[in-house]
Amino acid sequence: MPSKKLDAPRLAQAAHLDVTAIFSFCAGFPGTPGAAFSLKQLSCPHCQQSETLNRHSLLYGNDPFACAKERVRGQRVFCSNRGRRVGCGRTFSVFLSDTLPRHTLTATLLWQWLIQRLAGLSAKAAAEKANLPFALETVYHLGRKLCRGLARLRTLLCREQAPPASAQDDPVLQSMEHLQKVFPGQECPPAAFQLGFQVPVLG
Repeated sequence: MPSKKLDAPRLAQAAHLDVTAIFSFCAGFPGTPGAAFSLKQLSCPHCQQSETLNRHSLLYGNDPFACAKERVRGQRVFCSNRGRRVGCGRTFSVFLSDTLPRHTLTATLLWQWLIQRLAGLSAKAAAEKANLPFALETVYHLGRKLCRGLARLRTLLCREQAPPASAQDDPVLQSMEHLQKVFPGQECPPAAFQLGFQVPVLG
């Protein structure tokens, strides 16, 4: 389980990361498995006010396994400035921790692919073994994107624990072993990363 330090709602801000968008993640909200979403536990990432948040519309995205279907990805939240409320009037998104913002791929699917890569399979063979419903070029693109974001990911992980000794020669796979060490016992460490650090694993 992640440490209490990882549960801080503004850890991403404390890390002084250069991000262009503000993201929030939750384990789940009413109607989803592992529901644990409460606006009372949140403050607005724009103005830091609490007790001003109202549920807005649900966020939907493409289902990676069915082109004609959509899946719930999160909740839009409004920071109310109406009446006596002292909010800023802006909205922000709270994503389910398994959601990768700006991607159809889920954190669970990403991890299934990475597990096969850690087992020694090539990117192509790992994608076939994990039954990823995407073209091979998409899989290669994901690998490149993970590689480009390693500095940010490693910086956050190293603040929690030193990286383990690794026999991997691929920096991405070394970082995935580090991710497993910081979130031991988690079924999906990328989702745990997003929930703990409140930043998207793919940037």
